[in-house]
Amino acid sequence: MSNISQSGTYRGLVLDRGLSNSSGGHLQLEVTMQATEKYDEENQVWTPFNYEDNEAQAYLNLITSKEKENAINCRSIMRAFGWDGMSFSALNTPDNGLAMQIQWRMGMEEYNGVERCKVQGVAAFDAAPGRKVEKLDAVAVRALDAKYAGILKNLGGGPKPKTATPKAPAPAPVPAVQADPTSGATSAPAPSVPPAGVVPAQSEQAMSPSTVKSAKRGRKPRVPANPPVAPPTAPIPVPAMAETSTTTKPMDQGAAWEKAYNAAHNAGKTDLDITNNWVAVINEIGGDEAVGADWSSVAAKVLAALGV
Repeated sequence: MSNISQSGTYRGLVLDRGLSNSSGGHLQLEVTMQATEKYDEENQVWTPFNYEDNEAQAYLNLITSKEKENAINCRSIMRAFGWDGMSFSALNTPDNGLAMQIQWRMGMEEYNGVERCKVQGVAAFDAAPGRKVEKLDAVAVRALDAKYAGILKNLGGGPKPKTATPKAPAPAPVPAVQADPTSGATSAPAPSVPPAGVVPAQSEQAMSPSTVKSAKRGRKPRVPANPPVAPPTAPIPVPAMAETSTTTKPMDQGAAWEKAYNAAHNAGKTDLDITNNWVAVINEIGGDEAVGADWSSVAAKVLAALGV
């Protein structure tokens, strides 16, 4: 038997699989497959594939050149083989319960002037055939919204705070007139009364001629024996001060993701680990609506699940 030389969508048996290093030294999953059926695009049916050239070799990079997970390949492998993404060693053991039937796409690619038919992607054995756009599910999309909240905010969207800090009420104005507690009539505030024996300073125009003359000669002005005393005034009510709120401001979805991501990433966790645990915690709580306005508990649970 030799390799398939025709483009198209195939499905069949997994003959062998295991981990290896690519030519660039990056971790990859190598899979040897044998086709038993080919998809008829025109009639949209699977047809038997009984040709001698019925084998295909897939080389699926798991890690990129930047030492990050290859998200597209990793998700495809998880769907195709039923891999949980928890351990690479599971992919290296052919008889550990992962799927032994698979579907894949092949197409012509040119390299160094030589055109060859190569595997371009894998899928679950019973997946809808044909070249389709790889779409994330709703949970993964919500996780992306949280992860890239800062970018969405710069574009004018993104999560907005659901609560606003209430403003303290302005103090009540002091009344210009005061009420007489005995008669109920209003009057202007009475001037302050100096202590007995002390005469307030007056301008020369307000003084009598004799008083001015006495002051210029250095004599003390005569003080009346019984100076008039102004009637007592009602105390001016002091407006109550607004209580300062000590309630902690809720943490929105974007801030919670940023806190969890930064802490986990600094602890050496991969983006895939962080995203998977984020989605798992939200599902455990019951979805976004069940979380409510404060996402701080989600960040705490994700970090606890990651052991950070």
